[in-house]
Amino acid sequence: MGKKCIICGQPAEYAIKDSSEFYCQDCAHEHFSDLEMLQKVETQAQTLKAMIKKKVDDVPEGD
Repeated sequence: MGKKCIICGQPAEYAIKDSSEFYCQDCAHEHFSDLEMLQKVETQAQTLKAMIKKKVDDVPEGD
């Protein structure tokens, strides 16, 4: 399930880091003068996947 913009409901492309606030391209441009303050949703997803993989890899295998 994709993330939705909290303002207009369109598919989100940006998020505030460490937050559940997501924005589409247009709303992000309208409400933030510098998009560098925001994190791309795909980047956020990749970071989460890497953290999960590390946790799984750290679990010792059962006998």
